[in-house]
Amino acid sequence: MRGRVIEDNGAISAPPTESLLENLKLTFKRYETDEIFDAQIFWSIGDRSGETRTDEEGYFDITVDPDPLLLNEPWDHVRIELGEVRGYEAARKDIGAELPVRSVSDKAEYGVISDIDDTIVKTGAFNFVKHWRTVVANSAETRTAFPGVSHFYRALAKGEDGPETNPVFFVSSSPWNLFDLFDRFLVIHDIPRGPLFLKDFGLDATKWLTGGHDNHKTKMIERIFRAYPHLNFLLIGDSGQDDGRIYADVARDNPGRVAQVHIRDVTKGILQDHITNGMEELKAMGIPVTLAPTLYEAAKVAQEGGYITEADVRDVQNRIFERERTETVD
Repeated sequence: MRGRVIEDNGAISAPPTESLLENLKLTFKRYETDEIFDAQIFWSIGDRSGETRTDEEGYFDITVDPDPLLLNEPWDHVRIELGEVRGYEAARKDIGAELPVRSVSDKAEYGVISDIDDTIVKTGAFNFVKHWRTVVANSAETRTAFPGVSHFYRALAKGEDGPETNPVFFVSSSPWNLFDLFDRFLVIHDIPRGPLFLKDFGLDATKWLTGGHDNHKTKMIERIFRAYPHLNFLLIGDSGQDDGRIYADVARDNPGRVAQVHIRDVTKGILQDHITNGMEELKAMGIPVTLAPTLYEAAKVAQEGGYITEADVRDVQNRIFERERTETVD
């Protein structure tokens, strides 16, 4: 579990707005954060409890062995209470939160690891100017989900234990500052919620502004693999960045753990050589791979692999057709 303690500047609790100016203000607030260092954190889940402290960026991490009794439901909650905070004695009274925690039952057959930008939501991440225009000027309500995403991901998630049997994880190089936007976006568009593995925002060589995209994604995927050694995974990404090559590296280092790879083509078939090579390497390993501008091909291959049904494929296809008809009329 990961959380963060920052001064409340009103960005997260702000009501949805379609105003460009208001969204610009909220984006500035999300990035201009005042982190609380060395804050005391008390946590409790079930009959277990403990304490920890925040690091220099205000983050805290909690690792707890799962309680078998808590694995019957897909989500549990950790209660967080703020303790001693130097310099904030008068402001810290009765401050706490409930953190949702994903539990994975023994009925899960596989997991899904998905990118976010240009995989489930249009952002133009491969185009810096277009990406930042989308990031700074849009709320969770005004961002656009790709057609069929909700139906495809919900089809993959359902299983013997219900609609969230198979866990979905989201790994992105977008910064933690956008967590509330992505979390709300998933709810608005009826996409299965899952843990978000985002990136720390900073100005040095290990942080967001200066790179490290590949290293971050690889590390987070490896972390998920280690946490669930009994599960194989479907990996979903896009052609705008290096997902094809990253997924090939992961598959090579974890033989037999990658079940399928699906890449959304957002570059109109124009791929960098290392991405093409990565996808060819995946195919050489015997891993089914799709590269297409919509999720229809991915849905068909997932159905062939027994992960979803023919009815699920039709649902995905219908949503894509509906969007295409709407855009044609517009």
